[in-house]
Amino acid sequence: MSNSDWSFCVTTGYDDLDKLQEVVDSIRNLNIPNYEILFIGDQAGRPDGLLTGGDIQHIDFDDSVKPRWITRKKNILAQTAQYENLAMMHDYHVFDPEWYAHFIEFESVWDICSCQQLFINGHRVPMDWSLWDKPGAGRAWALAYDNWNETQYMFLAGAFFIVKKDVMLAEPLNEDLIWNEEEDVEWSLRVRDKYRMICNGKSIVRHNKWHRHLGPEPS
Repeated sequence: MSNSDWSFCVTTGYDDLDKLQEVVDSIRNLNIPNYEILFIGDQAGRPDGLLTGGDIQHIDFDDSVKPRWITRKKNILAQTAQYENLAMMHDYHVFDPEWYAHFIEFESVWDICSCQQLFINGHRVPMDWSLWDKPGAGRAWALAYDNWNETQYMFLAGAFFIVKKDVMLAEPLNEDLIWNEEEDVEWSLRVRDKYRMICNGKSIVRHNKWHRHLGPEPS
């Protein structure tokens, strides 16, 4: 399976178009020959001319039907994507310029993958490659990126993960759950023993906004 063609599947509320443009620019700067950027979210009340370009597709979603229904949004993104490599992501992840190049170098076969993720302050996101339920270890227990031997205890946070399209179609997110109901935990525990799950520690994404896990934002 190739690491060369990518669908970037972004759930967004379109709350900060300038920061969202940073995400788009970082993807474009990767110089991927075949890629697309898919946004899904409620566009009601948003200004005209959201983000434009032939590489962008907007999928409108009425959040009033079921607020915070992120599982449905991600399943729609997976169904819509045209490429096999899906970067499933929230709308505050900016890609380092060499992110794609390091994936081309990354020759390991995978079904589900992660990469190095950094908070806006430069600290590691501990949930980027971490355990969930290993006896004697805490939740979100961060592992070395080259430790692929404990995936039977693994958990991938829903804010950013990489997955083959056929895996998402075969194992969609549970739409009975909404955001912050451990929907990513339920999915991780369901798929981790069925598919090859590894991490590419050289490819890096960074947050471009303050994250709630960092505590109160400095004034």
